[in-house]
Amino acid sequence: MAELTDGTAELRVLVTTALGALPLENAIVSVSTVPDESGMRTLLHSVTTDSGGMTPVMVLDTPPRSNSLNPDGGPPFAVYTVEISAEGYTPLTALHIAMFSGVPTMLPVALTPLKENQSFAPTDLTATGTPQALDPALPENP
Repeated sequence: MAELTDGTAELRVLVTTALGALPLENAIVSVSTVPDESGMRTLLHSVTTDSGGMTPVMVLDTPPRSNSLNPDGGPPFAVYTVEISAEGYTPLTALHIAMFSGVPTMLPVALTPLKENQSFAPTDLTATGTPQALDPALPENP
């Protein structure tokens, strides 16, 4: 594991089949910044999952911890977008993933298999609106 410094956090993503039944090997996980004013994002990491469905550790920049101690210190967290895809499954995009300095985070993701004879599906979104802290309970797909 990388050594965390003030201003960084570790993210790992665990990718499984729907309801967490089986780990998904070779799923592609991409982490990027949230869109800027022009709608552009910066790709920070693109990794694949191992046989246990887990990504390697990805170290991300965060504001310093001191921001959380002062109301005028600025935001205490950084926000990222995580995209996950695997052959035969509906891709998923997790929006507004909040990362706090020095706090390792594991994001569990359950991908839904495509229907028989279906070659693609629209991307599922896990959050909309304002940034949210991670919740281990995944939302149900409609």
